[in-house]
Amino acid sequence: MKKVIVACGAGLATSTMIREKIETLLEENNIQCEIVQSTLNGIPSVLDNANLIITTMNVDEDYGVPLIQGSAFLTGINEDVVSDKVISILKEGDA
Repeated sequence: MKKVIVACGAGLATSTMIREKIETLLEENNIQCEIVQSTLNGIPSVLDNANLIITTMNVDEDYGVPLIQGSAFLTGINEDVVSDKVISILKEGDA
């Protein structure tokens, strides 16, 4: 099963809003995935087996997995472009 980390400053409100959008997106695309909410500082503790990190914050660290800036899920601006990236990453290797 794929694993997505959704991270924000406190790991609560913003990440919850993004998580709900991601859950709907994955459901619509028949992708089974575990979604883990975290603070930005908590990412290393939940990183095992992660396929993707989505955050609304600027991140300079390389965690070794794709990282997507997820503000589009809050603003709606370019949400379709970001959604396509999420789907592409999570479907990668599935054939």
